[in-house]
Amino acid sequence: MTKTEAPPILPTMVLPKPVEGFRFDKTKDEWELIENVALEGEPTLTLDTFLLEGESRMIGHIMLERSKEDVENRGARAGQLHAERILEQQDKIPVEWRKFYLVFTGTVWRSPRGVLYVPCLRWYAAGWHLDWYWLGLNCYDYDRLVRLGK
Repeated sequence: MTKTEAPPILPTMVLPKPVEGFRFDKTKDEWELIENVALEGEPTLTLDTFLLEGESRMIGHIMLERSKEDVENRGARAGQLHAERILEQQDKIPVEWRKFYLVFTGTVWRSPRGVLYVPCLRWYAAGWHLDWYWLGLNCYDYDRLVRLGK
């Protein structure tokens, strides 16, 4: 997959051993869990881009499909459990990551209205916040896929 430009080399982040279950369980809001990757061990997280050369944006559903490509070389997708563990240790998130929306395509939820979402982390007002990325929206060059490092 050819990218629009070589992404900057960013620091990685190591997560501690997980706690069981979701902290932000959307089933309580009548959402359906469609897909979820487990959080095992103490993974190292890295950031990756979605866009190909010449692209400035893409629809979220394509973003989700691209995140599943070339896992062998680029690393597996991180999910909501990874995002929740990051939130528990915000002071360890590399400062360089603040300029990106961190997208976790390893977890996919369907809302009661049938709309698909994936979790993401966004930097707002001096803190990271968990949000839900509607796959009907466009993905831009400031969106980054969170992958499990090798």
